[in-house]
Formats: sequence, C-alpha cells, structure tokens
Amino acid sequence: MDHGACNVIYLDKRAVDEHVRRNTLSESWAVRNNSTPGPGNDSPGYFHSVRPKNPTEVLSNIEHILSVFNEVHVCNTGASCLTRLSDLNENLADLVPTILLIDIPLNEERRLKRLSREPRTPSPNSMRRPLPDNCEPDDLYGMHLLQHVASEIQQRSLSRMVLPIAMLSGVEETERPGAPARTSSASQLLNEGTRSLRYVDAGAVDVYTSPLTKGQVHSLAVHAYRTRKEASKEDTNFLAARRNRKVSWVGVDDTKPYAYLREVMVSGLMGGICNPDTIGDNIDPNDIEVQPERIGVIAKMIGTWEFSAHDFTDDELLYGALLILKHALGMPELEQWRMDTDELTILLLASRTAYNEFVLYHNFRHVVDVLQALFFFLVQIGTLPPYPAGSSSQRKSPPSALAALLKPFDALTLLVSAVGHDVGHPGVNNAFLVALNSPLAQLYNDRSVLESFHCAAYSQILRRYWPGAFSDTGMRKLMINSILATDMGLHFKYMGDLGNLQSQLAHNNNTLDGWSPKVLEEYKELLCGLLIKCADISNVARKFDTAANWARILTDEFSNQGDMEQELEMPTCLFGGPPVLDSVIKMGESQIGFMNIFARPLFEAVSDVVPAMRFSLDEILTNKSIWERKIELERENQTKLAATGMLIPRPSYDTAPSPFSGS
Repeated sequence: MDHGACNVIYLDKRAVDEHVRRNTLSESWAVRNNSTPGPGNDSPGYFHSVRPKNPTEVLSNIEHILSVFNEVHVCNTGASCLTRLSDLNENLADLVPTILLIDIPLNEERRLKRLSREPRTPSPNSMRRPLPDNCEPDDLYGMHLLQHVASEIQQRSLSRMVLPIAMLSGVEETERPGAPARTSSASQLLNEGTRSLRYVDAGAVDVYTSPLTKGQVHSLAVHAYRTRKEASKEDTNFLAARRNRKVSWVGVDDTKPYAYLREVMVSGLMGGICNPDTIGDNIDPNDIEVQPERIGVIAKMIGTWEFSAHDFTDDELLYGALLILKHALGMPELEQWRMDTDELTILLLASRTAYNEFVLYHNFRHVVDVLQALFFFLVQIGTLPPYPAGSSSQRKSPPSALAALLKPFDALTLLVSAVGHDVGHPGVNNAFLVALNSPLAQLYNDRSVLESFHCAAYSQILRRYWPGAFSDTGMRKLMINSILATDMGLHFKYMGDLGNLQSQLAHNNNTLDGWSPKVLEEYKELLCGLLIKCADISNVARKFDTAANWARILTDEFSNQGDMEQELEMPTCLFGGPPVLDSVIKMGESQIGFMNIFARPLFEAVSDVVPAMRFSLDEILTNKSIWERKIELERENQTKLAATGMLIPRPSYDTAPSPFSGS
C-alpha cells in the first residue's frame, strides 16, 4: 500500500491546528515557532499558550510521522480533531485508512479512577443544565476522546478504517530517576502493562509513548496496511454474496443510517455467545469514586421512596446498587450466592458498561431506579429484611398470603434481573425494530425483541462475572421470565392473569390453602413478573418532581425515535405519533393517559393481592391530580396570552403519545 494513501491525524493540545505536508514542513508553525522560551522570555510563539516543558516533542513527532507518511493533520482540540475526522470520514469508497494519534497525558490517569466525574447517563440535572459559554467539544480529549471515537466506530457512525492510537505523553518525566515514587495505595497510577491494556480495552488499536520513534511510525504503516487489506477482502466477499440476494438481509438499504440497530447489536451478541473468552476482562473494582460525605446520603436514600436517581452520579448509583445487593446477600438463606465486594463491583461495572450512553432514558440511571424500586417493594412486603440491617420493621399493611410465596432466592433473582433488564437498549421500541426488519427482530421472530436481546446479552455478562448465577437453571429461568415480563406488549396478558389470580384468591378467602405446588409455583412466577413490571414503570409513581423529570427524559427519547423514523421515511411506530416537546399540556395528558391505561390498573390490582404495595398507588393518584392541575393552569395561561395576541401556536397531534409504546 502506498503510504501516501493513508490519512494521519495527530491530536496534541501543545500544537496548533495545521495541515503539514512532507514538502512544506519547513513552512509549518511547528518549525518556525519551535523555540523554547528561556527564563523571562514572554515572546509569543507556537507553544506560548500552554508552556510545555518539552516543546520539541511535538515537532519530533511530526517529523517522524512525515518520514513515513506524506502528510499529517495536526489538531490541538477535541473539536477540531472530530471535525477533521468527520471530513475525512465522508469519503469511504477508496478504503483509505485514517490513523488517529490521540495524546493522552500520563497525569490523566489520576482521573481514571472514574473516567468522567460527570454522569455518563443523562439526567435532567446534567443534560438540561445550561452549558457555560466556553464549554465546547474541546473538553473531549485524551481517554474521553478515545472512548468516544471507539464508540462511534462500534456503532458504525465512523468508518472501520479509522485506527485510534493512544499516545502517552509525559511518561519520561514521571518515571525518570528522581521523580516522586509511586504509592502502593488503591489510588496509585496504573503500572505500564495494565495501563496499556486499559487503553486497548477503551478502543485503542495500539499504545505508544511520546515522543514517537521511527520504528513506531513504521508499525503504524503496518496497522494501516493490514486494516485496508482486511477491509478489501471483506468487501469483496460481501459484494459477491450480495449479488445472490433478492433483498438486503438487514431489511433496509445498506446506505441507510443507524447501523447499530441493523448490525452491531446482533453481531456483538453472537460474538459474546459464541466466543465468550474474547470479552474484555480488564475491570478494576477501584474504578468508582464516591466522596465520603456522599456515602451516608446514598445509604439512606436507597431505603426510601423519595429516592431520585437524578440526584446521583453514575458512580454513586453503582455504589447504591452495590449496597442493595449486599443487603440481600446478607440473608443466611443466600450464603451460597455471596460474593465479596470487589466481585460484586466488577459485575456492576461490567453491567453498566453494557448500557448505551447515547440512550437518554433506557440507560444505567433507569436501571438503578428500577433496582431501587424493586428493592423497596421487597422490603415492604417482607421478602427482604428491614433496611437498614437491624432496624425494626415499619410495615403497617396486613400480611399477604401471596407475598409469602416469595423466598430470599426469588428476591435475589429479581434484583439481579433488574440490573440487566435493559442491557444494550438502543433507545427505540420493539415496533420500530420490527418495522425496520432489523436483524434483531428477525432473530427473535418479531416477538419481545428487545427483552429477548436483554436476556441473552445479560446472560453473557453473568456467564463471565457470576458463573454460579448463569449456570443455576432455577435462577436463569426466573430471570428470563422476569425480564420478558417488562415487555409492555405483554401488559394486558399479565393483567388478565392477574385478574384470574384475584378471582381465585377471593374464592379461597384470600388464602392459598389447598392449592397444588404447581399452581403455587405458577403464581409465584406471576408475582415476580408483576413486581418487576411495577418497578419498570414506577417512574410515574415516584414523588412528583422525580416523576416529571423522568417524563421529560422519556419524551426526549421518543422524540429521537421520531427523528429516526422521519429520516428513514417510515411510518411512526410511536403510539399517537412523535411527542410534542416543551408542552406542559401534551406531557401532562400523556402521563395521565399512561396512568389511566397502564399504571393505575396494574398498581391497583397488585395492591389488592399485596396490600403493602398500596403506597405506590397513592403516589400515582397524587401525581395524576398534580398533572391535571398543571394542565388546567397552563390552559388558563394560554387563554390569557391568546386574548392579548401573544400566544404562539404549537404543533399538535390528534392523540397524545403514550409514554410507553412498547419497550
């Protein structure tokens, strides 16, 4: 391969944006301004704004790159780098590799205890917070940029011809003789081997140290050659196979967007099932950070119905999930299932990683919200011991014969199911995937498509990080049944089964006397499905401010699906059509409609057979009244504005969309 037929982008905040060719190197800023300022020398120059300790390093890297490649695009911010990458990514026909060298300062490892202190999953408190004027994508740098690019490649938003390379700077300064010794505490910097694996797991094709050597640059050329050769072979095989196809196997034209929905979900799942040993295993349980003053707050809030997942960072949410699992596993009946804190943390980290950050609602934040709701239910009905451990029970409701069917094993299985019930959710509903004729819909025959995928994908996580749970047929069966129960397409089937159960209990004086073990097992599984269903839609049963935040996020996710449907020129798969954004009336009507059709009947019937659940129904009725009042006030306000001629009409639809049109 001609080395000239390869793009090279070099990101380094110590540089300036420029396009440097081999024959114009002498005219570049890198050469003309490569003078190290001496003491007191404040003259402006190439490196003046950042004052690096070794300004010749960038020039050395550029020279070595140009000794092999004809040109290099030099960038100094994440924004300019992504812009250049996007420009080069537009032309994919010639299979031209793009080497992306990403500077990662070694001192960035001090922030790798958690790669981002900002929440990785959206919440109203984070995504709706006004951004400061200087908050641009420039902040995407180093490890964050590497992860972003790797994610874009995985989702097929970027070409597979892009080769992200981690280039560590500052290594010699930190590790030279006389430098401060590393500590041996849990917060110490990663050793060199683990460090390299961390960047590879994040998506780097290779890891180098700066300044580059000629040998390293030649190895870059080898990477580019291999990538182009493999891509060329794959394209040849693909085109040969395509000639024999009547229609595309993905169900839409291959040039259409959203390849993640069409290919990645299935290929990734199949890879995990068929080749489990290829799944990365470089997870450090110390990769979460919770401030000491927040530990008590988290521990307190997971035991109350006032819990709001929007108030916590992702690390804090994971810590809360850890406390929930540890409380359940503290029961003597669950001794054989116990794992130590590090093992549980690794399981939760692996699960969190499996959720898509680009999905607004069905992400890890929603998962912990569902987990906490389920935990609270199980404590209230007496399946789990009072929380905190050692506290006295505050249950005031009469005991439930049906709830007594649930044992500690069932409670643990429900909690484990909650952690994985939406793994890999793409942010669209089942109806969309079926209408798209996506590979996932084909794989699961258009039935409970996402829920079946969640079960299969989560099973691979358990297979790797909790093999005992994966291999136990009883836990696996109950887990699958519970996750499949979250398919809203099956809602009315569950309501019918629940109605039959109510009739049977009423006929038997609300006792289980005389029922066969088989019938009892069936009703126990039904109750598990009902509880996780309640937890999954408990967003409408939370305190009103929390419930309203969830409603806004879910509306945004549905709006994104509406945009996709419009781009794909397909009929909408959202009940009632795409939502109207920023309309209190439409959102309120949507919430009330969902409560009336789905949530209220479910929680009423469950509260009838398990009285301890009555509190959640009361919250739904309270929220319904608040929404009705807000709608009334907004209409009064609009009437006043219309009278003054100041009302700006909004678009409307015949039917307000339901907040849940399938999973």
